Amino acid sequence: MRAPTLSRSVATIPLVGLLALLSVACPKSEQSSAPTTCCDQPKIPPNIPGFTVVRDEVSGPSDGQDVKLHVALKQKTKRDDIYPALQFLYRYAMTRKTFEPTTFLGAFYGTEGEAQTGGNPVAKIWREHGDKGPKCENNIKLEFPEEVAKAFAWSLNRAEPENLEDTCHLEVKKKVERFDDKFTHKPTMNVDTANKAVEVTYPYLETGKDEYVATLGFNSAMTYWAEFTTTMFGKAPELQKVTYIGLLNDQPALKITTTRQQFDAKLSTVQETIASYSAITFAKLGLHKTDDKGAKKDQEQHKTQVYKAALAYLPKDQVMVSPKLK
Repeated sequence: MRAPTLSRSVATIPLVGLLALLSVACPKSEQSSAPTTCCDQPKIPPNIPGFTVVRDEVSGPSDGQDVKLHVALKQKTKRDDIYPALQFLYRYAMTRKTFEPTTFLGAFYGTEGEAQTGGNPVAKIWREHGDKGPKCENNIKLEFPEEVAKAFAWSLNRAEPENLEDTCHLEVKKKVERFDDKFTHKPTMNVDTANKAVEVTYPYLETGKDEYVATLGFNSAMTYWAEFTTTMFGKAPELQKVTYIGLLNDQPALKITTTRQQFDAKLSTVQETIASYSAITFAKLGLHKTDDKGAKKDQEQHKTQVYKAALAYLPKDQVMVSPKLK
C-alpha cells in the first residue's frame, strides 16, 4: 500500500512559505499571554480563597491511587482564611473520581512558580492510608492586627484553645454568649500597626455587673495591668509597646506605657515574683507562724513593694497613677 502523502497544494509550498502562512493564521498579537494550567480546575465557591491547580500527580490503579495536588493561591490569604480552601481541596480530591484516593496530599503555595518547583508550601492538607480523616499544617503568619486581637482575647479569658485533634478546623464552633456581651462598659483596644503598638482600655467593674467598683485599691489596679501586659507581650511576638489605661467612673485611674524592651529587661518577672512570695506566705500559714489576717497583710505589702519598684523603673512620663488609688 502506498504511504499517504500531503495534498499537492500543501506539498508544493516551500517550507519558509508554510511557516509564514501558519504565523499569519495565529499572529503573536492574538496569542494569549495568560499562564497555561496543567490540569482540571475545580469550580471554587466565591467565599473560598481562589487557587489554581498547577501540578496534579496521580499514581496507582484507579481503585488505589496516590494523589498529590500542588496549587497556587490567587491572592494574599490570611492565616484563618486558608482553612476553608484546604477543606474544599480535600473534598474535591475525594469526590472527583469513582474511588477515593488511598493517600492524598494537597499543598498550597504563594505563587505558581513555587507550586511548580515544589518549594515550601504555606499550608497543606493530607491523609495517609488508613487515616480516618485529614490533617493540616498552616505556615501562614498572623498579620499584626490578627496577632494582637488574639492576644487581647487571651487577656480577657475569651480565647478559644487550639484543638490539637482538629488541625484542619473541621469542627463547626458555636458562638457562646457571655454574660458581659451586652455590657455598656467593655475593655477596648486600639491598634497602631505602623508602630507595632496597642492601647488597651480596661474598666474596673464590680464582679458580674455593668457598673464600676465603689472603691479601687492600688494593688488591685496594678494586678490587672501586670496580667494584661504579660499576656499581650507573651501572645503577640511582634508587639513592641502596650499602653494600659485602667478606668474608674469613666476616668483614667491608671495609665502605664511599657515597651517590649522594658518588659523583657525588668517587668516580665513581676507576676512570678509575687506568686513566689505567696507560696512562702502559704508555708508560714502551714507552720502556724502567722494567721490568715497576718498572711493577707504580708502579701499585700509585698505586692505594693513589687509594683512600686516596677513603676519606678519606667520613665515618669510613661506612668500616671491617680491619687484616688490607695
